[in-house]
Amino acid sequence: MVGRVALLHAVRGEHRTTRPTARQGDVLMRVDLAALGSSELYDESRYSDQGMHAVWREMRARGGLHRQVTTDGQEFFAAVRHADVREVLGNHTAFSSAYSTMLSVRGDGDAAAGAAIHLTDPPVHSELKRIFTPLMTVPATQRLAQGIEGRMRELFDTIRGRESFDFCAEMVTLPMTITGALMGIPSSEWPVTGRATVRAMGGTDAAESDRQRRVGLFEAHTTIMTVLGEVLEDPPAGDSVIGRCPRTAEVLNDPDRDVALLNAYAFLMGANPTVPQTINQMLILLAGDDDLWSWFTRQERTDQKFVDEALRWASPVNHVLRRTTAELTLDGTEIAAGSLVTAWLASANRDEEVFPQPFRFVPDRSPNQHTAFGFGVHRCIGQHVAVAGMKTFFDLWRESVRSVSLAGEPRHLVSNFLNGVVSLPLSVNWR
Repeated sequence: MVGRVALLHAVRGEHRTTRPTARQGDVLMRVDLAALGSSELYDESRYSDQGMHAVWREMRARGGLHRQVTTDGQEFFAAVRHADVREVLGNHTAFSSAYSTMLSVRGDGDAAAGAAIHLTDPPVHSELKRIFTPLMTVPATQRLAQGIEGRMRELFDTIRGRESFDFCAEMVTLPMTITGALMGIPSSEWPVTGRATVRAMGGTDAAESDRQRRVGLFEAHTTIMTVLGEVLEDPPAGDSVIGRCPRTAEVLNDPDRDVALLNAYAFLMGANPTVPQTINQMLILLAGDDDLWSWFTRQERTDQKFVDEALRWASPVNHVLRRTTAELTLDGTEIAAGSLVTAWLASANRDEEVFPQPFRFVPDRSPNQHTAFGFGVHRCIGQHVAVAGMKTFFDLWRESVRSVSLAGEPRHLVSNFLNGVVSLPLSVNWR
């Protein structure tokens, strides 16, 4: 089963302490793009060793789309301005998803292309989306909220009272408290699934060899596919994402691929990164900014504005990939048919033309046109569930914690796709 799904890779953006600016307050260091060369956005080592926001800022200032090259010689274009990113994501007829959505999965395209919900274009995408949308509407999410809070409280109880711990290690099942029941995955599988989904997103140690990383990715994906395959063989009682996945095979009529499994995999891997990585990045910020922590603890409830700004700030997914269906021109750049175009969500979320003081966290920022959930027909189908989960977490954290600080240096994923944290040592003073 694993061979049918292309491996995912993940990315870390910059390490953010009090402010997400390179080491000089609110002024980013200048970057010589010519000196960096044409592979600066692809080279994953840059994401583990330095922040990329200075690079993106220089690119935005130059305008247009930027020609880049992967380490194996594949050319691609980079859209880094907010308007360009929205155009790439919003125009599905010109920029197709039915090839791959990640730079690390190219060649003949993703093995799930044209079958998994995120790798299809309308009208097929619309038909697949209709299968799952009833599970994730606002009313459906409200019904899920009570269960999410109960499961999250139980998880909090496992760390309550501990003065120091690695948040990522101890809260590995955090995303499963939100999505596990909705997915239909038995709670006994949540710890192993939670660990595997983090590992499947990229390298967890910058010092590990390429071979070690590939082995780790393969083992993680094998674990995920095994769990999902077993659940599909014995579907859970009640309505769930996995319970509905067999219907996707009826839409596609593709006997050569396990369409149900591919879609179950797509939902799990799409659901798990956004919430925990946004929370991780926010805890780093809250632990290092006394003024923000003071403001945070004075709030009665976590509102939508705070969550939107957290999503903009964290930008868990750095980029998504599209392929052009015809020759076109975007922002003065001519692009041939069949070209690869990346939309850099993390860059769009710091665009000075859209966000006043983009390198400051403004908890009540409004309006907030962040792109963390994407844009257009592929805007995250589970956004309401994700927001509900984050609101619940931050409310419980405020209720439970008197103060928090970093107990060590956070460690990040080695990836150009996901801005992920894999180790977050915290010192906590509980209420």
